[in-house]
Amino acid sequence: MFGLVSLSPAAALGGVSALLVTVAVETVLGVLLWVRVSRVRLVVTERQIEHVGVLRRRVRPRSDATHVVRATLVPPRGLPFPAVFVLDAGGAVIVRLNDGTYTRRDMDRLTDHLGLSWVGPDGPVSARRLAETHPGIVPFFEARPMVTGFMTAAALVLVLMAASMISLLL
Repeated sequence: MFGLVSLSPAAALGGVSALLVTVAVETVLGVLLWVRVSRVRLVVTERQIEHVGVLRRRVRPRSDATHVVRATLVPPRGLPFPAVFVLDAGGAVIVRLNDGTYTRRDMDRLTDHLGLSWVGPDGPVSARRLAETHPGIVPFFEARPMVTGFMTAAALVLVLMAASMISLLL
């Protein structure tokens, strides 16, 4: 969707060179997304939990996992999706599985296989509400998307202003 929206303005405003750069950037992003989805895996053995992503690989002793939180998260825009969080004794997330990468069946199998007690809200909740009941379970940007958006926009405006000032001085 982003590609369709960004290609015509790039061609209209920047000509063929801007169109080619936009196509190249979107191709790279598409390939990285495909690699991410195809390479992500979770391996649970008797001794460890290994979560492999595109950019990092995390291995934790299975004995660190003490409980599971299951929730249906409601994003600010979009459809609710199930998520499973495997937590340690301190409440830190060892592994998080989302419906976009794993099926509900996979998440059920993980919960059953670990044999840990699980808790969760009765119905769909926002990430912020889940963070209130389980501090640190979701990242700041997910729990507070509006604040994150405003901070990102403010930073972008400052960068653009600085770039404009520098170009005026040169």
